[in-house]
Amino acid sequence: MKNTLVIALALVLALGIFSCRKKGEANPEMKLDTELLKDTTQIAFIDSVNYTFDTINQGDKVEHDFRIKNIGDKNWIIARAFGSCGCTVPEYPKDPVKPGETATIHVTFNSAGKSDAINKDVTLVCNTAVHNEKLHIHGFVKVKK
Repeated sequence: MKNTLVIALALVLALGIFSCRKKGEANPEMKLDTELLKDTTQIAFIDSVNYTFDTINQGDKVEHDFRIKNIGDKNWIIARAFGSCGCTVPEYPKDPVKPGETATIHVTFNSAGKSDAINKDVTLVCNTAVHNEKLHIHGFVKVKK
């Protein structure tokens, strides 16, 4: 009886999720990604795509600014940015970056619950030739005793 109830509840939940979008309506993120494929531009990483922090104590936060210049002839658009886990959070410009301008991607890494060697990525979904630019943060988290 319990299994039947669980299955029925799961079906109702699934039906509710899939019925929220109108038939034939595209996912807004998919539309934005399609727009990004049209006009690509070039970017240059001013410092590096890698940032290595020294040993920190578990629970400390590390912040770093990655500077990136639009060296192309089209606006650079960052559709979204995300970290490889919830502990790595990027802040990025929501407006297009004009040719010749520099943007700052501010990344915060929270070491709560982390230990030892850390290798985290931030992905920028944008209108460059590769469409998924990667930033990397490395370091070591020491567990408090």
